[in-house]
Amino acid sequence: MRSRWLGLALLPTLALTVCSRPPAATESTRAANPPGASPTAAVKTYRGVGVVVALNVAKLVVEINHEDIPDLMPAMQMSFYVKDKSLLNGLKRNDRIEFTLENGVGGLKITEIKKR
Repeated sequence: MRSRWLGLALLPTLALTVCSRPPAATESTRAANPPGASPTAAVKTYRGVGVVVALNVAKLVVEINHEDIPDLMPAMQMSFYVKDKSLLNGLKRNDRIEFTLENGVGGLKITEIKKR
């Protein structure tokens, strides 16, 4: 009788142990995800409008006082990394701009800037 109660008491522990194990890799999952490959992250794109407050070409950063960026953040002043140094060419403080942000691996990054 005692062994029956002990078996019933250990049953939930056994179930949790078995259920918490990841499934074994099959040939199809190995082919789809070869060793060393990172999973593809979804990249979301957003559009914003604002005024250039400061530029740091050496660090590839532009500080923008921007309006609301729909589905991302409210209006505020903040710094953003730019994807390429050439995006900062011709920009100066107080320029009104439109910009495109990507939110992917590594966080937010400006991929396009146009003066308004």
